[in-house]
Amino acid sequence: MNKPWGLTHGLLLVPLVGASDSLMGALVLWLAWALILFCQGLAMGLVRQRLTAGQRLLAAIVLAATLTTCTGLIIQAWTLEPYRSLSLYLGWIALSCVALEHAGFFVEARWPGRLRLAGVFGLLMISLGTLRELIGSGLPLASLAPGGFILLGLLLAARQAWTAAKSPSTTEETPRP
Repeated sequence: MNKPWGLTHGLLLVPLVGASDSLMGALVLWLAWALILFCQGLAMGLVRQRLTAGQRLLAAIVLAATLTTCTGLIIQAWTLEPYRSLSLYLGWIALSCVALEHAGFFVEARWPGRLRLAGVFGLLMISLGTLRELIGSGLPLASLAPGGFILLGLLLAARQAWTAAKSPSTTEETPRP
């Protein structure tokens, strides 16, 4: 990846595989992540220029922890069952927000880049959650974390095969006149 925040996307793998055991869990975690990410970007955008680098990191940590705690309380009040399975992953959301802030994502990536990241992560969460819920009824391994890794690997391999099949072959030689 050519972006400096590309490695921080690896932090999204843990909630992607761990919280996508059902469609409801995947949807709730994705909505919480998108809300926290956008609030973090907006709030830090208001104070970023006034802070030193050390103060900026401390402010990002406090803000991410506050936003995830408030979001967790809202999810817990709204529906307790998804909160029980997702409470662990709310901390990962805070960690990814701090890592993205530290890597400069909110400074360099404008709204289209932020929306694209949220959309891709949401699409992955919802599709993996739906597939794991459907397959998990007949194959219980799909509901567990190892099954999530296996299914994600199969989906990524299918995507790679699909894009390789659609791209024109570069090994063909053009006929010479």
